[in-house]
Amino acid sequence: MSAPAVRRRVHWVNEIILGLAILAVLLPIAWMVWLAFQSGKAIVSPGWNASLTTGNFTQLFASSQPYATQFVNSVEIVIGTVILVLLVGGMAGYSLSRLNWSRRTTIILLAITAILPIIPPMALVPGLYTTLNNLGVLGTIPGLILLDTVFNLPFATILMKVYFDRVPADLREAALIDGAREWRVFTRVMLPLAAPGAAAVAIFTAIMAWNEFLFGLTMTSGGTTSPITVGIASLVQPYEVDWGPMAAAGTITALPIIIIAIFASRKIVSGLTAGAVKG
Repeated sequence: MSAPAVRRRVHWVNEIILGLAILAVLLPIAWMVWLAFQSGKAIVSPGWNASLTTGNFTQLFASSQPYATQFVNSVEIVIGTVILVLLVGGMAGYSLSRLNWSRRTTIILLAITAILPIIPPMALVPGLYTTLNNLGVLGTIPGLILLDTVFNLPFATILMKVYFDRVPADLREAALIDGAREWRVFTRVMLPLAAPGAAAVAIFTAIMAWNEFLFGLTMTSGGTTSPITVGIASLVQPYEVDWGPMAAAGTITALPIIIIAIFASRKIVSGLTAGAVKG
């Protein structure tokens, strides 16, 4: 068999494997969306029911239900976490990259940022619960924003440092010679050049904060104080599972992340891989 024929066969095998992988991802999502528009009776009945209804969404977001408020809570958590992570992570990454910290200090800080993500969050719940209670933010949206910021900050700091390392140091030195202060250099010169990294950090942080469940479950009293992920879990009762409303909630919850992933996939890839090659 000739080399071109082998390459064509390998190409088709790769296409088939990729197609099967896409189906494996899309079929559960399509099934969830289908169930979201089916009545409870149609879901548990055998066979297919072509009739569609929006009753699950109406039931889910009725004024007597907490899910609309929980959805808003999740949006507020994501926005607050992204802003804090970008602000603190950007400054920390810039500091590690450009302010001439000693090698020992840099290694210690990077070691701390590497260790924190591998600690099981459940092991930290008692201490974090006490800390939030002492700060007076237990069971509040600001408290959840602080927790999400703490656990997303290490990744943001490392990624922003990598991006600032890629920006030519001559630009900073020229701005300083022209009389610009460090904060102005950071905000007007360095940060715009590291915008792809900041975008990747923002997207990653938004996804992680939106999907967070453990802290929303343990640090709030449920109901209107919790995020939508906790609300979805509450639909599983000891003697009943509300499949229709659960599928509707899953559809509404997954939609923002799917949209972000579709429109920002290039930013995610470029932001995570740009530091692999020196410019």
